[in-house]
Amino acid sequence: MGTDRKRRMRKMAAAAWIGGQLLLSGCGDTLPEDELVDNGQAFEMQKVTEDLQASNFLLQGDREFTTLAELKDSVKELLGDQYWPDVRLSKEELEQKTGITEDMYVDFLAERQGMDTHIDTMIIIHAKEAHVGDIEAALERYRDDIIEQNRKYPQNLCKAEASRMETIDDYVCFVQLGADTTIVADKGEEEIIAYCQEENERALYVLEKGILE
Repeated sequence: MGTDRKRRMRKMAAAAWIGGQLLLSGCGDTLPEDELVDNGQAFEMQKVTEDLQASNFLLQGDREFTTLAELKDSVKELLGDQYWPDVRLSKEELEQKTGITEDMYVDFLAERQGMDTHIDTMIIIHAKEAHVGDIEAALERYRDDIIEQNRKYPQNLCKAEASRMETIDDYVCFVQLGADTTIVADKGEEEIIAYCQEENERALYVLEKGILE
Protein backbone atom coordinates (compact mmCIF):
# COMPACT_ATOMS: atom_id res chain seq x y z
CA MET A 1 0.00 0.00 0.00
CA GLY A 2 1.38 3.44 -0.97
CA THR A 3 2.19 6.16 1.56
CA ASP A 4 -0.47 8.58 0.24
CA ARG A 5 -3.13 5.89 0.45
CA LYS A 6 -2.14 5.04 4.00
CA ARG A 7 -2.40 8.71 4.96
CA ARG A 8 -5.85 9.02 3.41
CA MET A 9 -7.04 5.88 5.19
CA ARG A 10 -5.69 7.10 8.51
CA LYS A 11 -7.39 10.49 8.08
CA MET A 12 -10.70 8.81 7.21
CA ALA A 13 -10.39 6.50 10.19
CA ALA A 14 -9.58 9.44 12.46
CA ALA A 15 -12.62 11.34 11.21
CA ALA A 16 -14.82 8.30 11.81
CA TRP A 17 -13.44 7.86 15.32
CA ILE A 18 -14.03 11.53 16.19
CA GLY A 19 -17.53 11.30 14.78
CA GLY A 20 -18.19 8.31 17.01
CA GLN A 21 -17.03 10.26 20.03
CA LEU A 22 -19.47 13.06 19.18
CA LEU A 23 -22.34 10.59 19.00
CA LEU A 24 -21.39 8.99 22.31
CA SER A 25 -21.24 12.38 23.99
CA GLY A 26 -24.92 12.98 23.16
CA CYS A 27 -26.85 14.85 20.50
CA GLY A 28 -26.03 18.52 20.50
CA ASP A 29 -23.01 18.08 22.81
CA THR A 30 -19.64 18.84 21.30
CA LEU A 31 -16.10 18.36 22.44
CA PRO A 32 -13.84 21.38 22.77
CA GLU A 33 -11.83 22.03 19.64
CA ASP A 34 -8.49 21.45 21.37
CA GLU A 35 -9.71 18.09 22.71
CA LEU A 36 -10.83 17.05 19.23
CA VAL A 37 -7.38 17.87 17.90
CA ASP A 38 -5.69 15.97 20.72
CA ASN A 39 -7.93 12.93 20.18
CA GLY A 40 -7.27 13.02 16.45
CA GLN A 41 -3.51 13.24 16.97
CA ALA A 42 -3.60 10.38 19.48
CA PHE A 43 -5.53 8.23 17.04
CA GLU A 44 -3.12 9.15 14.25
CA MET A 45 -0.14 8.11 16.36
CA GLN A 46 -1.85 4.83 17.24
CA LYS A 47 -2.44 4.09 13.55
CA VAL A 48 1.15 4.96 12.66
CA THR A 49 2.36 2.49 15.27
CA GLU A 50 0.02 -0.20 13.98
CA ASP A 51 1.10 0.44 10.39
CA LEU A 52 4.75 0.17 11.33
CA GLN A 53 4.16 -3.06 13.20
CA ALA A 54 2.20 -4.51 10.28
CA SER A 55 4.86 -3.37 7.83
CA ASN A 56 7.59 -5.04 9.86
CA PHE A 57 5.61 -8.26 9.96
CA LEU A 58 5.09 -8.27 6.20
CA LEU A 59 8.71 -7.53 5.50
CA GLN A 60 9.75 -10.42 7.70
CA GLY A 61 7.26 -12.82 6.15
CA ASP A 62 7.36 -11.72 2.52
CA ARG A 63 9.25 -13.77 -0.02
CA GLU A 64 10.78 -12.27 -3.15
CA PHE A 65 9.83 -14.56 -6.01
CA THR A 66 12.12 -15.20 -8.96
CA THR A 67 10.42 -14.61 -12.31
CA LEU A 68 10.18 -17.37 -14.91
CA ALA A 69 12.48 -15.40 -17.22
CA GLU A 70 15.06 -15.18 -14.43
CA LEU A 71 14.77 -18.94 -13.83
CA LYS A 72 15.40 -19.60 -17.52
CA ASP A 73 18.32 -17.19 -17.56
CA SER A 74 19.91 -18.93 -14.59
CA VAL A 75 19.78 -22.26 -16.42
CA LYS A 76 21.11 -20.66 -19.59
CA GLU A 77 23.94 -19.04 -17.64
CA LEU A 78 24.90 -22.37 -16.09
CA LEU A 79 24.80 -24.39 -19.30
CA GLY A 80 26.15 -21.69 -21.61
CA ASP A 81 26.46 -22.92 -25.20
CA GLN A 82 24.98 -26.23 -24.09
CA TYR A 83 21.55 -24.62 -23.67
CA TRP A 84 19.98 -25.03 -27.10
CA PRO A 85 16.26 -24.08 -26.74
CA ASP A 86 15.85 -20.75 -28.52
CA VAL A 87 12.20 -20.51 -29.61
CA ARG A 88 9.50 -19.44 -27.14
CA LEU A 89 6.19 -21.31 -27.31
CA SER A 90 2.92 -19.39 -27.24
CA LYS A 91 0.08 -20.49 -24.98
CA GLU A 92 -1.65 -21.93 -28.05
CA GLU A 93 1.44 -23.96 -28.98
CA LEU A 94 1.83 -25.14 -25.40
CA GLU A 95 -1.76 -26.38 -25.40
CA GLN A 96 -1.35 -28.02 -28.80
CA LYS A 97 1.81 -29.88 -27.78
CA THR A 98 0.97 -30.79 -24.19
CA GLY A 99 -2.77 -30.33 -23.66
CA ILE A 100 -2.07 -27.82 -20.87
CA THR A 101 -4.73 -25.11 -21.04
CA GLU A 102 -4.55 -21.52 -19.85
CA ASP A 103 -6.94 -22.11 -16.95
CA MET A 104 -4.46 -24.55 -15.36
CA TYR A 105 -1.62 -22.14 -14.66
CA VAL A 106 -0.67 -18.73 -13.34
CA ASP A 107 2.14 -18.32 -15.85
CA PHE A 108 4.44 -20.43 -17.99
CA LEU A 109 7.66 -20.33 -19.94
CA ALA A 110 8.34 -22.93 -22.61
CA GLU A 111 11.23 -23.02 -25.06
CA ARG A 112 12.31 -25.51 -27.67
CA GLN A 113 15.09 -25.67 -30.19
CA GLY A 114 14.17 -24.03 -33.49
CA MET A 115 15.53 -26.80 -35.70
CA ASP A 116 12.99 -29.58 -36.07
CA THR A 117 15.72 -32.21 -36.14
CA HIS A 118 16.59 -31.45 -32.50
CA ILE A 119 14.37 -31.79 -29.45
CA ASP A 120 16.02 -29.82 -26.64
CA THR A 121 13.17 -28.34 -24.59
CA MET A 122 12.54 -26.67 -21.24
CA ILE A 123 9.09 -25.98 -19.83
CA ILE A 124 8.35 -24.24 -16.52
CA ILE A 125 4.71 -24.04 -15.47
CA HIS A 126 3.65 -21.99 -12.44
CA ALA A 127 0.60 -24.12 -11.78
CA LYS A 128 -2.62 -23.21 -10.07
CA GLU A 129 -2.77 -25.32 -6.93
CA ALA A 130 -5.83 -27.26 -8.09
CA HIS A 131 -4.15 -28.23 -11.38
CA VAL A 132 -0.66 -29.34 -10.31
CA GLY A 133 -1.61 -33.00 -10.82
CA ASP A 134 -3.26 -32.27 -14.19
CA ILE A 135 -0.13 -30.54 -15.46
CA GLU A 136 2.11 -33.36 -14.23
CA ALA A 137 -0.06 -35.91 -16.06
CA ALA A 138 -0.07 -33.79 -19.23
CA LEU A 139 3.73 -33.49 -19.24
CA GLU A 140 4.10 -37.23 -18.65
CA ARG A 141 1.95 -37.88 -21.74
CA TYR A 142 3.97 -35.28 -23.64
CA ARG A 143 7.19 -37.09 -22.70
CA ASP A 144 5.77 -40.46 -23.77
CA ASP A 145 4.75 -38.98 -27.13
CA ILE A 146 8.25 -37.60 -27.74
CA ILE A 147 9.78 -40.99 -26.97
CA GLU A 148 7.46 -42.69 -29.45
CA GLN A 149 8.07 -40.07 -32.14
CA ASN A 150 11.84 -40.57 -31.93
CA ARG A 151 12.11 -44.34 -31.95
CA LYS A 152 13.95 -44.16 -35.28
CA TYR A 153 16.34 -41.41 -34.18
CA PRO A 154 18.73 -42.89 -31.58
CA GLN A 155 20.34 -39.68 -30.32
CA ASN A 156 17.00 -37.88 -29.95
CA LEU A 157 15.52 -41.00 -28.36
CA CYS A 158 18.29 -40.95 -25.76
CA LYS A 159 17.49 -37.30 -24.97
CA ALA A 160 13.79 -38.08 -24.65
CA GLU A 161 14.44 -41.03 -22.35
CA ALA A 162 16.77 -38.89 -20.23
CA SER A 163 14.20 -36.10 -19.85
CA ARG A 164 12.97 -35.24 -16.39
CA MET A 165 9.86 -33.72 -14.89
CA GLU A 166 9.99 -32.38 -11.35
CA THR A 167 7.47 -30.45 -9.27
CA ILE A 168 9.06 -27.80 -7.06
CA ASP A 169 6.53 -26.14 -4.79
CA ASP A 170 3.75 -25.29 -7.30
CA TYR A 171 6.10 -25.07 -10.29
CA VAL A 172 6.11 -28.06 -12.63
CA CYS A 173 9.34 -28.24 -14.61
CA PHE A 174 10.15 -30.37 -17.65
CA VAL A 175 13.73 -30.49 -18.90
CA GLN A 176 14.90 -32.30 -22.02
CA LEU A 177 18.41 -31.02 -22.50
CA GLY A 178 21.80 -32.29 -23.56
CA ALA A 179 22.70 -30.18 -26.59
CA ASP A 180 25.64 -31.66 -28.50
CA THR A 181 25.79 -35.35 -27.61
CA THR A 182 28.33 -36.25 -30.29
CA ILE A 183 31.05 -36.02 -27.65
CA VAL A 184 29.72 -39.26 -26.11
CA ALA A 185 27.98 -40.76 -29.16
CA ASP A 186 30.70 -43.35 -29.79
CA LYS A 187 30.30 -44.70 -26.24
CA GLY A 188 26.82 -46.04 -26.82
CA GLU A 189 23.25 -45.14 -25.92
CA GLU A 190 23.64 -45.63 -22.18
CA GLU A 191 26.41 -43.05 -22.08
CA ILE A 192 24.33 -40.58 -24.10
CA ILE A 193 21.41 -41.03 -21.71
CA ALA A 194 23.69 -40.61 -18.68
CA TYR A 195 25.21 -37.47 -20.19
CA CYS A 196 21.79 -35.90 -20.88
CA GLN A 197 20.53 -36.88 -17.44
CA GLU A 198 23.45 -35.04 -15.89
CA GLU A 199 22.62 -31.90 -17.89
CA ASN A 200 18.97 -32.15 -16.82
CA GLU A 201 19.96 -32.57 -13.18
CA ARG A 202 22.13 -29.48 -13.39
CA ALA A 203 19.22 -27.50 -14.81
CA LEU A 204 16.81 -28.77 -12.16
CA TYR A 205 19.26 -27.89 -9.41
CA VAL A 206 19.35 -24.27 -10.60
CA LEU A 207 15.55 -24.15 -10.98
CA GLU A 208 14.98 -25.54 -7.50
CA LYS A 209 17.44 -23.09 -6.02
CA GLY A 210 15.74 -20.15 -7.76
CA ILE A 211 12.22 -21.22 -6.81
CA LEU A 212 12.78 -22.13 -3.18
CA GLU A 213 15.35 -19.56 -2.07
